[in-house]
Amino acid sequence: MDDNNNHLEEAFHLLARTIVRSDPSRLEAWAGLGLTMTQLRMLFLVRENDGASAGMLADSLKVTPSTLTRIMDRLVRNHLVQRRVDEGDRRLVRHYLTASAQEMVGELERTGRERLYNIFQRLTPAQLDRLVDGLRDLAEAAEAAESAQGAEKVNAH
Repeated sequence: MDDNNNHLEEAFHLLARTIVRSDPSRLEAWAGLGLTMTQLRMLFLVRENDGASAGMLADSLKVTPSTLTRIMDRLVRNHLVQRRVDEGDRRLVRHYLTASAQEMVGELERTGRERLYNIFQRLTPAQLDRLVDGLRDLAEAAEAAESAQGAEKVNAH
């Protein structure tokens, strides 16, 4: 069991070290924008789901509607998100990135991709294959853990 714990600890530290080194420009940009990680995640989520309702966004981030409202209030005040009432159902509020937010999110993504591309190019084809396999496994494990957490919350209520 000790070897397994050591292996898990090594995996944790390697992942953290890789994240910090792989995209320092994005971390610096986040800090420079004065946004929290949750607010930044919200900008990427709104970009992927243009016109999303508050309920959909809250569910995706796994936050309460009141928490979502506070997050959005700040993004709206900073002219990063626009709220619009749905023309078909006036009870629904839709969320859209402003042009400046679209540009900012796009630039963050471009610089991050460029940095990672430069790192990936340093790997041999065999190393890249192993990395892709490992990342697939990690993504599947993360999704399974998220599903299990959701099921536990439902069963707790």
